Amino acid sequence: MQWIEISIVCERVATDEVTTLFDDYADNGIIEEDIDDQPNLIKLTLYAAPSLDTDMIKLDLKKRLTEANIDVKSIEAHILDESTWLNSWQQYIEPTEILPNIVIKPAWQDYDNVDNKTIIEIDSDISFGTGSHETTRTCAELLRAYSEPMELDKVTCLDIGTGTGVLLLVAAQLGIKHLVGIDIEEYAANQAKINCANNKVHAEIICGDLDRDFNGKANLILANLTVDPLKILLPQIGRKLEDNGILIISGIIDDRYDEILPYITEHWHIIEERVAGPWHTFALEKL
Repeated sequence: MQWIEISIVCERVATDEVTTLFDDYADNGIIEEDIDDQPNLIKLTLYAAPSLDTDMIKLDLKKRLTEANIDVKSIEAHILDESTWLNSWQQYIEPTEILPNIVIKPAWQDYDNVDNKTIIEIDSDISFGTGSHETTRTCAELLRAYSEPMELDKVTCLDIGTGTGVLLLVAAQLGIKHLVGIDIEEYAANQAKINCANNKVHAEIICGDLDRDFNGKANLILANLTVDPLKILLPQIGRKLEDNGILIISGIIDDRYDEILPYITEHWHIIEERVAGPWHTFALEKL
């Protein structure tokens, strides 16, 4: 099987907006890379289905970017075979100590566990959810902080947009027993099921819509998404959270902070905010 690799260099502040614009092309997530000596720029690489025409994709993306008034320094597109595609993004993913003594290890990487740390192994044919992103780490930190005082054998943790299931696997290592992940994408839900099974973690993984397909309530809810889905979900999530529960949201970049803040404050009380690089993560409770 072949893939189309598309690389875009743009202003870092446009990352969230570009990611949203490209969502229908990015079948396997988006890789973010820093540009040497240019901290204001970022390189975004996505992989599109081979059934699409390379030139058509480039023209369509240029049109979308122009209409969104996003300044792009370059767009490149190449066709890759399966093995080259795997190597092209897997090379960027390294083992990550997401919390003290908890390491996220890609299945294709070796790790010399000389310090006897807890290893969570993530296997993925989608290039996200491997624990290295600032938002994933900060969500894990807040998850640890707010789950510690809870009776963990009675806690339900719901991960919205679970992806590879990495945050559910962290929750399991923190001692949370009742785990639920939901994702609208079938390939993501399937990957989460595989990773939970490989790590011997029992979790309910739902492929579907939060409002329609999750009928319970959770004590802890995670939503590491982007601004646009958060704007839709923030009014809904409260119906899925216990009255004394905690909602942790992330995926909010500096440039869209002012845009999302009214959606947060209308429905939620901010307990805590953490910032890692250009990304904001919140711990929230019901008003």
